[in-house]
Amino acid sequence: MNPKLIFWFNDHFPLLGLPKILQEKYNFDIYAILDVADKQKKIFQEQKLIKFSKIWYFHDYISKTAEKPDTEYLKLIEKKYKVDLGLLASNERFFNKFNQFYKFSPDEILLILEQECKLFEKILDEVKPDFLITPMTTLHNNHLFYEICKARKIRILMIRSSFLISRHI
Repeated sequence: MNPKLIFWFNDHFPLLGLPKILQEKYNFDIYAILDVADKQKKIFQEQKLIKFSKIWYFHDYISKTAEKPDTEYLKLIEKKYKVDLGLLASNERFFNKFNQFYKFSPDEILLILEQECKLFEKILDEVKPDFLITPMTTLHNNHLFYEICKARKIRILMIRSSFLISRHI
């Protein structure tokens, strides 16, 4: 059985060569979570270089509903993964005063967090990955996924650009 890698892709595309190399050289099973706009989504759907075992388009799983959030589930997530969802939400620039375009209600924020947690648990239960490879976490959603992976003892490689051109740490 091949080792399984999950890549988190956002708008940091220099990482795109890495799954191809790892797949060719070491025969890894490559999975991806894409936190990208629809225009970039199309690029991933049409590309032929990387043979992803499965791709999840993050925004396809987050929807606006009139439901009430399941606060018991969210409390369970906080306890299970030792993560403070309130702190994550309060530090998210899309949820706070810096967002000039939309004011999220507390229930909307909790519903988004609930949908994210359910998606992340579903993905990790399905794939049972050996590694997560991600750029530095900059938004609450990829940081939440990072924290859940860390709590589940999944090895994490967090990559960032170095000060040297075309080099990453």
